[in-house]
Amino acid sequence: MEFVEIKVNCTPEFGDILQAELAEAGFSSFLDNEKGFDGWAEVDAYEAEATKEVMARYAAMTELSYEVVEVEKQNWNEEWEKNYEPIFIGDQVAIHADFHQLEKDFPYKIAINPKMSFGTGHHQTTRLMIQNMLNIDHQQKRVLDAGTGTGILAIMAQLLGAAEVESYDIDEWCVENSKENYALNNMEIPVHQGTIAEMNFEKPFDILIANINRNVLVHEMKDYVANMVAGGHLLLSGFYEEDIAIIEEVTAPLGLEKQSFIKEGDWVSVHFILK
Repeated sequence: MEFVEIKVNCTPEFGDILQAELAEAGFSSFLDNEKGFDGWAEVDAYEAEATKEVMARYAAMTELSYEVVEVEKQNWNEEWEKNYEPIFIGDQVAIHADFHQLEKDFPYKIAINPKMSFGTGHHQTTRLMIQNMLNIDHQQKRVLDAGTGTGILAIMAQLLGAAEVESYDIDEWCVENSKENYALNNMEIPVHQGTIAEMNFEKPFDILIANINRNVLVHEMKDYVANMVAGGHLLLSGFYEEDIAIIEEVTAPLGLEKQSFIKEGDWVSVHFILK
């Protein structure tokens, strides 16, 4: 047994908030379904008591049920292929599996086989990050994808013309999965395992992108700034509109100035520039 799987039956309006809460209990991948969603956590990251607390708290607010089971990591691909449909972001970006046949051409096409990693384009935060990236000039820029997951945002950065792209993730499975996805898209992008504090990059970055949960973003913000050039762009997601004020309490003293944000549902992606 290498992964813990949670199967949650809930109403659609509680799906996103439950996933955000469960991310704090060690769950890193989610897949929506007709009854609610499934989530997966590595055994070492899974926090059983925190999971019980979250589910008990929301059970007082809405009708829901759940079960936690043990799964092998190879089960993921089969389940994912049953449910995965291509994602289209306007008429600009198509995110698809290698077994999908697209009916029309798109300026940017990303092939993703996510396995147990976060970032398929199905979650609002991934789509928001890509939309924000489309609004920034990546030509000849150095880009860092913090917490890369499937590698989807690093791939997008290279498609947008970045001269150099690097990525990292704390999760070994994500590192291996991103390598596979880089190869699937005929790209060579360095990916490192660890936290940003453990990284030793040769040069700072013009653009840093981080789609992680709010607590991690707050904790790592100083390290993001330490790895950015003056005038560099910081794109963040993984939190709600109501959390922007909390993020700004950390970013403002570090010289990060909020430019704009976009939202989908309650989720947001915010664009900062380092002054």
